[in-house]
Amino acid sequence: MVGDQLKTSTVASALGDVLGDLTDLVQKEMRLAQAELSANISAKLEGGVWLAAAGALAGIAFLLVVQAAVFVIASYGVPMHWSCLIAAGGVSLIAVLAYFVGRPDANVALTPRRTIHQIQQDVILSKEQLT
Repeated sequence: MVGDQLKTSTVASALGDVLGDLTDLVQKEMRLAQAELSANISAKLEGGVWLAAAGALAGIAFLLVVQAAVFVIASYGVPMHWSCLIAAGGVSLIAVLAYFVGRPDANVALTPRRTIHQIQQDVILSKEQLT
């Protein structure tokens, strides 16, 4: 009879410890998920800034190409338009570089995959300890 009480008390204590540890672990995993999500959002924001820069530079390049076309039509052979075309080419090159620099950061997934995987592993480990 005393052995049954001791056995029940030990199981209840162990179960309480496991549930307490599980609660602490879930809280830590939530903080980790929040930190990972913040990092992913900042990477998306940085990628968006680079893509916006690429768009702005592409707009400037377009305006320079239009300006060059206007000079071509207005000057009938005066080589002033070549300087505009060279400038438009340079700005276009910078726009392409900005696009390729920003594209990888814009493709970062917002899902905290490492944290989700870790939580799944924690659940499996907790189930193993309870059985």
